[in-house]
Amino acid sequence: MAKKKTKRMAIRWTSTGSLAGRDRLTRQEMLDGVPGPDDVRIAFAIPGEADAVTTLLKAAADDLEAGHLEALARGECGTWLLDALSGADLGKRLVRAGASGELQPAAGELSLPLVAREDDGQVVGALLGVPSGTIVSGLARLPGGRR
Repeated sequence: MAKKKTKRMAIRWTSTGSLAGRDRLTRQEMLDGVPGPDDVRIAFAIPGEADAVTTLLKAAADDLEAGHLEALARGECGTWLLDALSGADLGKRLVRAGASGELQPAAGELSLPLVAREDDGQVVGALLGVPSGTIVSGLARLPGGRR
């Protein structure tokens, strides 16, 4: 079987130039948002936006994982990723989650909920990046000593 090739792409919004040449965003920049195309700000979704995010995502896809959207409403979606921007070690957290059988909540905490907000705060776009099911299921199958 041929090996699947993946293409890595850096985010660059050339219309504003705000992210060109940046290595990484800070936690605060993710929360505050960064300038995006068409005068919107791209930011981390907050629990109060869960209904708008759910509506937009359901319009785009019919196979959404309800657990991720519920985690967003509870303020748990993406929390590990925000912590990682402040230097937290995700590997240790993932190992602990796998060892304790808590991989489903970990998947929500490793998801990336983003929104596009207009100046008035209205959510006009949403993206939910989720960890690969292959990775999560692979961790679940490891013997306890190898997690």
